[in-house]
Amino acid sequence: MKRLELTMPKMSMTMEEGTMVVWLKQPGDEVRSGEPVAEVTTDKVDMEVESPYDGRLAEHLAQPDDVVAVGAPIGIIESESDDLLGGLFDGEPGSETETPAEPESTPEARTSADTSPSSSDAAPDDWPAAVPAARKLANERGIDLASVQGTGAWGARRLADVEATAQSASSAPSTASVSPAAPGQKSGDVQSAFGEVESALQRLAALVHVEPTDTASAHPAAQPDPAAAAIAEAAPKRRKPANRRERLRQQVAKAMEASAGVPQFTAWRDLDLGAIDRVRKTELGGASWTAVLVRAQALALASVPALLGRWAADGGVDPDDGIGVALAIDAPDGLVAPVVRDPHQRSLADVATDVVGLVSKARESSLKPNDLAGGTTVFSNLGGLGVRQFNALITPPHATALSAGSVERRVVAADDGSFGVRLVCTVGLTVDHRVADGADAARALQELADIVADPTRLL
Repeated sequence: MKRLELTMPKMSMTMEEGTMVVWLKQPGDEVRSGEPVAEVTTDKVDMEVESPYDGRLAEHLAQPDDVVAVGAPIGIIESESDDLLGGLFDGEPGSETETPAEPESTPEARTSADTSPSSSDAAPDDWPAAVPAARKLANERGIDLASVQGTGAWGARRLADVEATAQSASSAPSTASVSPAAPGQKSGDVQSAFGEVESALQRLAALVHVEPTDTASAHPAAQPDPAAAAIAEAAPKRRKPANRRERLRQQVAKAMEASAGVPQFTAWRDLDLGAIDRVRKTELGGASWTAVLVRAQALALASVPALLGRWAADGGVDPDDGIGVALAIDAPDGLVAPVVRDPHQRSLADVATDVVGLVSKARESSLKPNDLAGGTTVFSNLGGLGVRQFNALITPPHATALSAGSVERRVVAADDGSFGVRLVCTVGLTVDHRVADGADAARALQELADIVADPTRLL
């Protein structure tokens, strides 16, 4: 059977790494294509990793709480299937990936290209094309990939190619151990070469905190490089998250670090909610204040086109395709922000149903990646915790965020100088100043005040 890698999947456009949560299958268990074998977490949700092959789970390469880059192997599956996706994540970090040359039109020409040795002026770090599983096996068996005849696309070395080369090598009589030194080469040269290789391995091991493989047991290992050891000791060690809450805290921390790079301002407005309060439990169907304000927020933003965009990496504003309100929820494991899509184009009853469903899923830790996708603005409500006023931070790619404080009765002065008691909520609209200006925020807040003064606009 072939040994094929099970890799960390990319579950969102922004995902760069995931954290192993639990293995659902153990080494030796049979697995079917599409069957969940593990759970990983990223972007504030847990997701199942499905096996892409029929076969047997042979090995766990990652353990719970390990942080693994997208495309890196987390396990090995033994299968008769081909590793059709194995080359997607090839390439050393920081190196440039060359586009493979177009194959020759004749089989003879292609075979010649596959088997010809590399030229003497090729860069010393050139790698023959190979799928990750084949490359790993070649490293384990000490096989030079350049000596392997590839049968994959454009001569890529597949797992079966390396296995065939390994079998051929094991069946051939070995003469390396009895061959005399080449004419003109002294045995001391070999000793020196071994020493240099061993010293390099020791320095590399000190940097990455692993024990080097003993490549020449007959030769004493060189002492570790003190400078390399000092660098390794001074390098910061990444802390493993202890549980789901800590993993989620790391995701929130990344979002807040990105927020620090956004030039943002907040404009404030007191909303008179008396008109809505009189009909909220009747004509408005008992919708929560959160549902009411989410729909009103979307309607207000839709009236100010300058606020319907996001700052792009190339230095311009990309228009939004719609309005997605990311609803900040205080879930048991921490902050999550599922998205209510296009509430400005839907009825209040429909929006209220969405809000209830998303809050329930957040509290049960059952949100899916699709629930978190499509956000263009943020709504954050701390009023239920007694907070009167705060400013919500913008997290890219959002360009706006609305904060809502407590809905409470306050003594308010009227234009004629009289005083009265009103049901008031203070909201703050935070805006990415690269995308829009203060006047745009003021216009949106004025529209928001007009909407809540006329409840029929929310239906």
